[in-house]
Amino acid sequence: MPTSLHRTLLPLTFTLLATPIAMANEPLRITGPRLDDPQAPLFTAFTEATGIPVELVMLSPDELNAAMATEGEPPVDVIMVVDSSNIQAQLEAGGFQPFESEWIETRVPEALRNLEAGWSGYATRARVIYVNPDKIDWTPQSYEALADERLTGELCLGSGRSPYNVSLVSSMILHHGETEAERWAKALVANLAQPTGGRDGELLRAVAEPGDCAVTVANHYYYLRMLESDDEAERVLAEQLELVWPNQEGDGLAGRGAYRNVAGFGMARGTPRAEAALRFLEHTAGDEIQQDVAAGIFYPVVAEVGEANAQRRLGTARMDPASMSELGEHAEAARTLLERVNWQ
Repeated sequence: MPTSLHRTLLPLTFTLLATPIAMANEPLRITGPRLDDPQAPLFTAFTEATGIPVELVMLSPDELNAAMATEGEPPVDVIMVVDSSNIQAQLEAGGFQPFESEWIETRVPEALRNLEAGWSGYATRARVIYVNPDKIDWTPQSYEALADERLTGELCLGSGRSPYNVSLVSSMILHHGETEAERWAKALVANLAQPTGGRDGELLRAVAEPGDCAVTVANHYYYLRMLESDDEAERVLAEQLELVWPNQEGDGLAGRGAYRNVAGFGMARGTPRAEAALRFLEHTAGDEIQQDVAAGIFYPVVAEVGEANAQRRLGTARMDPASMSELGEHAEAARTLLERVNWQ
C-alpha cells in the first residue's frame, strides 16, 4: 500500500511525533468480540506485511468503556466493532479518535466508514427473512410485511437486547419515523409464536423443525453455515428453509433492499501507536483481506475483489444503502422503543 496515501489529522500528527521510535516494534493491541484466534489471517497477514505483532486484549464492553473513560494511555490501540449500534456506543463513550486515509476513502464506500468519527468497516452482513414453506402458505416479502396479521402465531424473534435487532429497528426508524416503527414492532410482538430469545442459529432450527415457528429474521451467515456444514443433519435442516431477500421489488422504500450492517475497526482515542493502528485499518481494506472476507461467510466492503461466496450460495440481492452512521444515531431510540413494545 503506498505510504503516500497516508494522511493524518493534526491531533494524530502530534501523537506520532511524540511516539518513541522503540515503540515501532511493540505489539498492536486490539480488542473486540470474536477475537479468540490470534492466528486468524486478518492478523497474521498484517504481521507478515509490516513486521508489527498483534496482541489480542480480551475486554468486556463494560471493561473497555470504563478503561477508555480514564485519563492516560488506553489499554488498546484498535477496537473492533460488529454493528452500527456498537459503533455508536463507542462514539458516545469517546472511544475513537479521527484519522484520515485516502486509501480507505478510495476503497470503502462512504456508507460503511466514518473516518472523522474514527472507524472503518471491513465486512458486511445482511439480516433477512426465513420461512418454512411447509408451515405457512403466505410468504412475507418485506420487513414491513412481518407485521401482517396473517403471521399471527407464526413469528419467532431473538431478544430485543440483541444489537442486531436494535439496529434492525433503527433502520425502520430511519426509513419510517419512530411512530410508524413502533407500530410495526408492536405488531411483530403480537405475531409471536413463542417468547423472544435465542441466537439466530437456534431460531433457524426452530423454523426448520416441527413446531409453531414458521418465520424468523436472522443474519445471512447462520443459514450459510448450515448449508455448508459438515454435519448432514444441519444441511437437511437448511433444506427446510426458504431465504427471502426483503424489499427487492417496487419503488422507494418498498424496494430499498435488504438491511445490512457492518463489522469494522476504530482507532482507540489516545493510542500512542496511532501510526501502526492506521496501517492496520488500511490493511483491512486491502485486496488480500477483502478476498479472504469474500471467500468466507461475509460480504467484502470492497466490491472490486469479486463475487463473494455468500453471493454465489445465496443469490444476488439489492442491499439497503443506508449509512451506518445514520443507523447508529437511532440506536438509543430503538432500544427505548423495544422496551415500550415489550420486545424483550
